Amino acid sequence: MKTIILFAILSGVVCLSCTNKRQQSQPEATPDKESVIIGGNDTVTDIQVSTAENDTILSLQAGDIDFPSSQSEIEKYESRVRMQRLPDVNITHADAYRIETQQPVYSPQTKQIVLDVINVDGPTAEPECHHLKQWENGKWVKFPFIDNLVFSGVGRDLSKGDTLPEQIHMSEFKYPLKPNKYQVNFYVFANIYTYCNLTTDGITPVRETEMNGAFVFKVLPSANDSIRILFENHTNLDVQPIFFPSVGTDELYMAHPFARSGWSGEADYMRSHARLKGGDVLLFTIPVSWDVNRITGKNYRKQFMTGKLLPGKYKIGLQLEIYMDTEFEVK
Repeated sequence: MKTIILFAILSGVVCLSCTNKRQQSQPEATPDKESVIIGGNDTVTDIQVSTAENDTILSLQAGDIDFPSSQSEIEKYESRVRMQRLPDVNITHADAYRIETQQPVYSPQTKQIVLDVINVDGPTAEPECHHLKQWENGKWVKFPFIDNLVFSGVGRDLSKGDTLPEQIHMSEFKYPLKPNKYQVNFYVFANIYTYCNLTTDGITPVRETEMNGAFVFKVLPSANDSIRILFENHTNLDVQPIFFPSVGTDELYMAHPFARSGWSGEADYMRSHARLKGGDVLLFTIPVSWDVNRITGKNYRKQFMTGKLLPGKYKIGLQLEIYMDTEFEVK
């Protein structure tokens, strides 16, 4: 589904594709959890929730990133989508995804390590990137790749119950293996969807499209001022929503001008504010109306001139990275 390029060319401003780039995890923020759900447009809505070196700054035009608004408007994250932490839920699908090396112990002469990537009971996902760490002075430290390493490949679907091999070639790394402990870090990418109906009376979920199990992903019934999207992590794995949720239809990718942008700055914002540990819950609130004057692209302004979502059926999407690790020894 994508080509991954491990260069230092990402120092500028880039737009992420739908299956994003390789990057290290950043420390997650831990905002206070809230137990109330507040409606959009300065209203309050009652909802019953049942839970299971130098930086270069570029001035972008909306067309450069295929999004209706300028970079400055995109970066007004809190005015686009509200995120709230809700009380934890039970971990019922601990290792929904798992990785294992095919041997627990390898020799220093090993040229290739085969990693089994297992989908125990999670949604269909794509195996993505691996990297290694080594045990040094009482902590895990990066085991570096060679310079200018390029990874390329096609997407592979990892469906529930499937196991796929991931080959780790030691020629990828600057140094040979030595007797020590090593850790493999890996993630899979998942694109999940649910639907809702917007009417003059309110917003209702399309029940048969709700996701349950390892992850709960659904729209909550509410007044028609905002779409309220619940995401629960019932695994013991770290999960990263890459961008805000998307709002579209089966025919139209982008129905809302201030939902998911695909902008790398938005991904950085999410990594700082929206990483989920096991049992964590996030509520996304997206107002159904918007200020047309904030839309800078002429064609987009025409497309979104109504200033609000019209009654109809909407497709809500969320892109996830799901992280795993495992260990092996070299003797």
